[in-house]
Amino acid sequence: MKFRAILVACICAALLSIADDIAMKPARPGVFQIPILQQQLQRLQIEAGALFKQGKFAEAEKKSEEAVRLMPDFPVPHYNLACMLALQGKTELALERLTKAVELGFSNPDHILRDPDWEKLRDDDRFKKIVDRSREKPKPNPALQFNITLGAVSNAVAHVTETNSMWSPEGIFRIYFQIPASTNAALPIIKGRGEAGDLLRQWQKEGTAAGNHGDFYDNHDTDHSNMDYAGFPQLTRIEYSKEALEARLHHGAQANLLFNQITIGNSSTALVSGPFWRSQPRFIHLNLGRAPFLYSQYTANQLYFYPEHRDHDLGRNGKPPNAETKDGGFGDVYPFNSPYMIISQGSSGSDIAFMDATTCALAAFRPEVKTLLARTGTLMPAVQMVFRNSNKPVAKTEDYLTGKAHPTVFESKNLDVPRMVKLAHSFTTNSIPPMIQLRAIEEDSSILGVDYFDVAERERLFDTPCAIARVHHSTRLIRRMVISAESSKDITGRPLTFHWSVLRGDADRIKINKLNPAGSRVELLVPWQERKPSLPGASIESTRVDIGAFVHNGEYYSAPGFVSIYSLENEHREYHAHGTIKIMDYDHPDKRDNYVDPVLFAAKRWRDEYHYDAIGKLTGWTRNRGAEREEFSADGSLILKRDDLNRPIETQRVRYTALNEPNKAPVLVQEKTPIIQQRQYKDKSDRVGTVREN
Repeated sequence: MKFRAILVACICAALLSIADDIAMKPARPGVFQIPILQQQLQRLQIEAGALFKQGKFAEAEKKSEEAVRLMPDFPVPHYNLACMLALQGKTELALERLTKAVELGFSNPDHILRDPDWEKLRDDDRFKKIVDRSREKPKPNPALQFNITLGAVSNAVAHVTETNSMWSPEGIFRIYFQIPASTNAALPIIKGRGEAGDLLRQWQKEGTAAGNHGDFYDNHDTDHSNMDYAGFPQLTRIEYSKEALEARLHHGAQANLLFNQITIGNSSTALVSGPFWRSQPRFIHLNLGRAPFLYSQYTANQLYFYPEHRDHDLGRNGKPPNAETKDGGFGDVYPFNSPYMIISQGSSGSDIAFMDATTCALAAFRPEVKTLLARTGTLMPAVQMVFRNSNKPVAKTEDYLTGKAHPTVFESKNLDVPRMVKLAHSFTTNSIPPMIQLRAIEEDSSILGVDYFDVAERERLFDTPCAIARVHHSTRLIRRMVISAESSKDITGRPLTFHWSVLRGDADRIKINKLNPAGSRVELLVPWQERKPSLPGASIESTRVDIGAFVHNGEYYSAPGFVSIYSLENEHREYHAHGTIKIMDYDHPDKRDNYVDPVLFAAKRWRDEYHYDAIGKLTGWTRNRGAEREEFSADGSLILKRDDLNRPIETQRVRYTALNEPNKAPVLVQEKTPIIQQRQYKDKSDRVGTVREN
């Protein structure tokens, strides 16, 4: 029996379908408890499914009943219990539970009809009637009515509570506030801030600066590293209710809250111990799989700031770069570049200068421009363009299209706040930056177990409209991708020109080929890359390639879009002159202990030597583990017997699993399966043959 991935979607759909009425009493469980209950529910149903597969039907049924008791007013637990009862032949009880699921809002007749669990009951008239009832619009379920009341702002503070929060199908909380027109608008725009402050005060007198009225600040590290919000009197601070604090919504990576107001925020925190140590940006992009959410955050007028803490420091494998340096880092270990946040060089507190500078830029926009940008979801892309264009290393226009403007991590010494506010203030409603939109429409595919070895597909990190990230696991020398920027937009309707550039990597070896006259679609040919400086002459090193994508509307460039391809530093590769893999050594003494994020790679302790026939076609490889040698066919099977022409005639399938031990990085383990393959050939010239499995 399989327990389905519709769990979250069905629960959330039920919530949303009844959340339109805005005048009911508080619900139970509280909205902040929903994600926790869903996790518990999923665990119970996974356990029930495992027990059922083992033939332990009574125990599996008890687990399903426990799920119903956990969330008795939600339809999905009842539906899954009904399926389990149906599979055991308990027809009356199964139909009773299915009826209950439909009464509670399970309105997915197509799923019910496709579900093989109901195979034996499809012709039962009672079953058909229940399916027909599921087609009807479900009645409101009072136990699930979470009613939204716009949160008020008092004394420049807005509170996140259960009454102004909604849990949505995307797996996020949406928080709603209402800003009175006169709350902070009459207050001084800024205190101090030198030349930038003088400019903002002048523009406030002229009525040409929007200020920070309606802008929110969200500290997400329990006030560990607060920005200077007192220096921005018009800014509104976000605070969290007791229930939100208990649900831990206020601390750490901000990866599940969307506010309906312009918001900047920070979390000066990191995961500092164990093999999965990492900064919050690396955690959010990789561990949580939240990159799509980051794009939603970016286009919902929100921008967050995080320190790089250990993820971007001079050195290698924790060793200092030279004798004069006491502490050693790991170089740039980020496998991606992204415009969705600003990462500061350093640890706690290093993010403050960037928040203060960004708040100045938000205040500097003209009121009508800021309103237009916020309404169209292009405010934070415009802020990123202003910020990156104004940093000190960007001395001339063409520098903006180079890696100087778009490092992974930024240093506060390069901030030029007066330059930022002047650029932001220069925009008009007829002249604002366009927005890049990217899509991978074609790329080389790799076969797991042949082109690389892992527990699952891990070459595609994420695809979002402003950042695409890949890991170069495959033994292939060149990785090919076709990227489209044809959906890029200018909200004023101006025609766009397209620009692509190598921001990081060996530009002499990387090819960017235009596939149409406009250059809105390109072919990228990116070779596997050894560790090298991030920019010519730079001290920080990495193995990542960044391709930058920009659109220009005749006056301004967009914020960047990125295509990142990351090579693994703990592999030793040797290629033939024509580009085919010769040796892939995962246990090379000079490479095996180099740091690679364990989320991306399970360590391997072997060396593969590849073999080809006379016309250059792969015939297999030899795997060496010390004195032990194994032979593999071209499809990744272990060779047990060969014929007199050295062709495999009996092979065995293998699978790869990860050995996970507490406080250790995972190690890849090769296991033999029971599947034996017999291979037969027509004649001596046949090198492919046919395969029959036992």
